[in-house]
Amino acid sequence: MSGPLPRSAIALVPPGALDLTGEAVRRRRALQRATLAVLEDAGFEEVSPPTFEYEEIFVRAGGPAVIERLIRFLDLDGRALALRYDFTASVARVAATAFADRSLPLRLCYSGKVYRQEPDRGARPREILQVGAEILGATGLSADLELIRLVLRLAAAVGLRDFQLNVGHIGALAPALAALPEALRPDVRRWIDRKDRGSLERALAPLEGDARTLLTLPFVMGRRAALDAARRGAPAAAQPALDHLLALDSALTVGEQAHVVYDLGEVRGLDYYTGLQFELFVAGIGRAAGAGGRYDGLMARFGHPMPAVGLSLDLDAMAELAL
Repeated sequence: MSGPLPRSAIALVPPGALDLTGEAVRRRRALQRATLAVLEDAGFEEVSPPTFEYEEIFVRAGGPAVIERLIRFLDLDGRALALRYDFTASVARVAATAFADRSLPLRLCYSGKVYRQEPDRGARPREILQVGAEILGATGLSADLELIRLVLRLAAAVGLRDFQLNVGHIGALAPALAALPEALRPDVRRWIDRKDRGSLERALAPLEGDARTLLTLPFVMGRRAALDAARRGAPAAAQPALDHLLALDSALTVGEQAHVVYDLGEVRGLDYYTGLQFELFVAGIGRAAGAGGRYDGLMARFGHPMPAVGLSLDLDAMAELAL
């Protein structure tokens, strides 16, 4: 006798986890193959770090704020472990140990899942399939340009058409934020993130000098003309960052420029990124489908100071778009 199997009484998967079957699995594997093929062709060596690390590795890379987002458990010896929260931390550990004697720059790539607690939960996933790449030991415009072009090439390889790369630079806002009274900085960063011009105007009204540019610079978003206009009114200390973005834009082809928008209002990476930063947005995906930038302070936390720049793409988001 045939018929549907009775529904099991076994509990459903935890919030933020998914059972993937059929086309959902095939699509993700196809995305992995396509992106890793691009990275291999570009000279990146694939690494596969463990699914769990000592908790300290992720805290060393991301700071104490990441602790509440780690999925943690104890080893038999009592040491705290955590599921892989972030590939970049693990790649930095590998570079500082197994690859410590390699010549620079290192070009390393990866693909796999990261696991994150979401204190606010909502509908956000707690496991995310990623692909990414790191360039360790290379600095300057050429490395940043390589990264931006790599993102655009990866987007093309997975068939994205209606997308844009929002590119910024930490140095555009950092001087003005440093001119604020220290107690005011967290609030100002929050208002910039929310694009709350009214709160900024009230808080900055008594201030003068560079701090006043926070009424305009965080709202700059557009193509090259927007950068040119921003540079004319920016503090002297912010102009090297804007010059860097202008030089980057000059190096891009017309076809590449069509997908790049400059956004000076991103403040969420101020404690991590040290220069260029970007987010990838795709029509039909309600969150960033990729992110990255320059984090020259990371490798020093693992005992091997060197410049570093990297990217990660959310393949789950791209797979759902395609289904």
